[in-house]
Amino acid sequence: MAPGSRWLKPADTEPIRRVWMNFPRAGAVNFSAMWQLSSARRAWTRLAEAINQFVPVTLLVDPDDQHTVSSYLSSDINTVVVPFNNASLRRTGPTLVVSREPQSNHGRRPRRVLGMVDFTFNGFGQLPGVEYGLDDTLPGTLTELLPAHYEMQERQLSMMVSEGGSWVTDGLGTAIASEAILTDQRRNPGWSARTVERELRREVGIDHIIWIPTGLTSGAGPDGWGGYVDQVVAFHSPGRVMLHNQPDPSHPDHAVTEQVRDILAEAHDANGNPIEIIDMPAPQTHSDLRGPVNWSYLDFLVLNDVILMPRFIDPHDDEARQLMSTLYPEHRIVPFTAQALFDHGASIRAVTLPEPRVSSQR
Repeated sequence: MAPGSRWLKPADTEPIRRVWMNFPRAGAVNFSAMWQLSSARRAWTRLAEAINQFVPVTLLVDPDDQHTVSSYLSSDINTVVVPFNNASLRRTGPTLVVSREPQSNHGRRPRRVLGMVDFTFNGFGQLPGVEYGLDDTLPGTLTELLPAHYEMQERQLSMMVSEGGSWVTDGLGTAIASEAILTDQRRNPGWSARTVERELRREVGIDHIIWIPTGLTSGAGPDGWGGYVDQVVAFHSPGRVMLHNQPDPSHPDHAVTEQVRDILAEAHDANGNPIEIIDMPAPQTHSDLRGPVNWSYLDFLVLNDVILMPRFIDPHDDEARQLMSTLYPEHRIVPFTAQALFDHGASIRAVTLPEPRVSSQR
């Protein structure tokens, strides 16, 4: 293992302490018109209030909006005033990690602690019209602003662009990663798959990467944000991967997911074990007024003993929920109608940043 890999990105199913989100600000990408901004704010805050029923939410609010946000919230959600550009915090924000081993704790018994890896963000490969300077400095700004009780022990800096959702992990050193984002020369000029692998090993404890070419078709073209893998695959547990299954050959995601299936069928995890594939049905809805949809039931959020699962008012909603109940019998499956987020080019996972809970970890 490379020196310096003393931090680990937990699996999505590990306990969390809170969820961080942004309150969409005026001028952010996708919100050029006032009605779009108002609609996005309703969608984001509705999600925040749904999450806040199960774990606390901390909402980042731009200074210009600190007197506006209360008119959108009907529940008591903590807010932190800080400038930022875009509202998809998992994509643009820091990667939260925990120490592999217990750390010294100011004279008290050593325990595992929370850390932050501040990967570079360059506006989705410097896409035209995307402001990103405040997003790139946001982790440092938060480190300065947050009081001691937030328990952030260390901030590590990386020159690599690694947007949230460009890779997913089992929490034990295996990741599935997007070539379209991590080796994109607009994001990481001069970086190869090998150099990306070294950096993820050094910063977040990834020992083995299964590379897939891209994510779902919508948004993955040259003018899109990239090809995020977290809508295509999700680790159920070590060695078991849920795959977005689009069986309709007329949908462009059919070819994408079949290619991923072939890769996973030949892959192994960091311990050399083969990967078991679990098919998660795609929504039956094929397209909307903008073209083929990228709706995915893998866009779920684990909130300790609750799983917030997207609902699309689609014929396959019940089938997907029943499968999730079977896969996670110890969790309560709570549906959340997610079309409004997808209409704004976002998703449940894209706009939420879970903070790992370290106090109960061993």
